[in-house]
Amino acid sequence: MAKMSAEQLAQRALDLDLVSEEQLRDVWAQAGTRNVSSAAFQQILLRRELLTNFQLERLLSNFRTGFFYGDYKVDYMVGSGTFARVYRAAHRKTNQLVAVKVLRRRWSDDPEQADRFYREGQLCQALKHPNIVPIYDVFSQGMTHYIVMEFVEGRNLREFIKIRKVMHPLEATQLILGVASGLDYAFGKGISHRDIKLSNILVSSRGQPKLVDFGLAGADTNLSEEALADLANPRTIDYAGLERGTGVRKDDSRSDIFFVGCIYYHLLSGRPALVETRNPIQRLSKSRFRDIPPLPDAAPQVPPAAALVVKRALEFDPERRYQTPGEMVAELKQVVSRLTKSATAAGEHEPRAAELSARNEGVDPHGRPHTIMVVEADAGLQDLFRKQLKRRGYRVLVTSDPKRALDRFYDDPNVADLIVLSSGSIGESTLTTFNHLCKSADTKHIPAILLLDERHRDWQDEAATDNRRVTMTMPIKLRQLRETMLKLLAHETA
Repeated sequence: MAKMSAEQLAQRALDLDLVSEEQLRDVWAQAGTRNVSSAAFQQILLRRELLTNFQLERLLSNFRTGFFYGDYKVDYMVGSGTFARVYRAAHRKTNQLVAVKVLRRRWSDDPEQADRFYREGQLCQALKHPNIVPIYDVFSQGMTHYIVMEFVEGRNLREFIKIRKVMHPLEATQLILGVASGLDYAFGKGISHRDIKLSNILVSSRGQPKLVDFGLAGADTNLSEEALADLANPRTIDYAGLERGTGVRKDDSRSDIFFVGCIYYHLLSGRPALVETRNPIQRLSKSRFRDIPPLPDAAPQVPPAAALVVKRALEFDPERRYQTPGEMVAELKQVVSRLTKSATAAGEHEPRAAELSARNEGVDPHGRPHTIMVVEADAGLQDLFRKQLKRRGYRVLVTSDPKRALDRFYDDPNVADLIVLSSGSIGESTLTTFNHLCKSADTKHIPAILLLDERHRDWQDEAATDNRRVTMTMPIKLRQLRETMLKLLAHETA
């Protein structure tokens, strides 16, 4: 990164419309002088949430584009695929959070690819269903092509299954029912997905599955094996291999049903239905789709009703498969009803948190991730909290401003299940916020941990602690913090 003074950084942020003159005046006032180090100035910008780490890094690297797409200001990148990058962004006037999917530069150079990206975005804009991520806007001009869609707070199903490994049959069936319902709605509009995979199913913080990235164009199954093997998207190769092997056209909705069956198999058994390989020729092999081990062999504990749905969805002969997503929806509803009645009759509940492995500790008894709000100004520690807690199954919200954290609870008292405030580089406002939590009716039920820097050790006597709010003096190990979090969360749900 280029070295840049605080004055230079401020001017660049102002020129690019990332901050206003009024905001900069407030920052200079807080610094007490304009003769402040660039590092200190950057910390103030981050702490006041005027810039994100992503924006700051691009500024320091002399980027002058990529900060805005239309009226949307980019916060950070949330994902990157073969054809596009996805960013979280906010509308510059309304602050509405969205996801912006931007076609990669190398594909923007190809008029055919850019046109297909635009046409597919426009077509999917008509899809309005609870299990499909809605598209708000599609833009294509010159070398810039992007799609604006709902930002889903949560994780994709691939990330979810990495943590959970195997899902409770009822929960897995409910998720797949949502997926199939979204496909059935699209089928009614004459649209197939063409890119069903774990990472294209988002699971919201409320546990609702949502389909994203309809890959409508697909691949021409009449291409040579060598041409198919050269395709960039592995799932496109999988669709082509299945359809060549079964002799159906490339837009046959029964192909989507097959790959939904693959995901259902994975959720129930903890292992993929198809042999995983990076070799494109092996991915095209007919035996890969035909010789899937029966689910009862891979996971004998799976209820027979669920196993039968998987079996029919994975029939190699498309005539023996479900013929429409609606047929699959009807049977999945019956399975949900049957599993719910069986669980109720047996007094059975979904897996308890205590039964989950260490990597699943952040998941509540209903399979939903606990949400932890972390108030921390240091960028490195922010990343550490995100990485380590997400690995344990938690959903993590990070802010550097204690006041902003309180405001989020006032806007939505259920925004997080627990808050961690770190005094390190923020200071006394963390103590003030911690004490304020127990005074407000909106926040007194929220468990809280105040991490006190060694310099702030004497604040421990001033902290309003009780059975929901505790202090911990640094240095501590992350394991100790997690153990305290679990105790507080267990007390909250007791």
